[in-house]
Amino acid sequence: MTSLVAWVGADTRGPSSLNLATDSRITWPAGASTAYHWDHGKKVFASATAPLVVGFVGDVLFPALMLPSIIDRVDRSVFRADGSTAEGLIAALRREWREYPISERRPLSIYIAYRIGEGMSASFKLTSLTYQTQTPEGWTREDIPVPPTSTCLATDGSGRIVVQDALATWQASSAAGTSRAIFSGFVDSVISGMDPRSGGAPQLGCIYRKGSGRLLGIVHNGQRYFAGSHLIGDEALDGVEWRNSLFERTDGRTKARLCDAQPQPRPSMHP
Repeated sequence: MTSLVAWVGADTRGPSSLNLATDSRITWPAGASTAYHWDHGKKVFASATAPLVVGFVGDVLFPALMLPSIIDRVDRSVFRADGSTAEGLIAALRREWREYPISERRPLSIYIAYRIGEGMSASFKLTSLTYQTQTPEGWTREDIPVPPTSTCLATDGSGRIVVQDALATWQASSAAGTSRAIFSGFVDSVISGMDPRSGGAPQLGCIYRKGSGRLLGIVHNGQRYFAGSHLIGDEALDGVEWRNSLFERTDGRTKARLCDAQPQPRPSMHP
């Protein structure tokens, strides 16, 4: 399965970002064994042209195959003529699911983060689409409210309880009410090993007040990762925004905090 967290980041003027983070572990057979896993599975996707970021938990095959295909359609304008990206994505998923083998349908949730408008008038939105085999109608949609302050909006996956416990610890610290508390708490939950079905490097997708969706590079355990993959060392790094486990803005080349970035030291934690 997976660990996933979604949150809104805010400044003094209101919401400024919508964020999705997951781990990178895939287990075989699905969720039944931890001895057979791979820690480089992509679980967060971002459009290069639209303010859209998508992540998933649960069964891997359907979302891992379909989300890149649908986002390619968004980026090449082979999509809904009315410009409704989120509604079009949901409709496309439902359409493809109709022909997906019934015997291979397993529980999963897809989280769709998007933005309507731009700049200070922008409105951030988060929708989840969940399939449960015991649900008569199959898919259940939930539009999750996005408040005006930095807040965790959703946690999900096999590591959900571990994530919630780690977030609670950070919310009891001096970093409470910040994006870094949510992301750092999430990273702590993944590296704790308390959920054996979650692991690998964190993945992070963001939407800001302007621009398209973004996948951020992550410096994790002293190594560079992008979309769950461990970089081999000869990549061009300047076109990507980088963060470390404390959510500090980071230089992808040196793996150190940027000189002009605000330090985000780990606060004292209270049990």
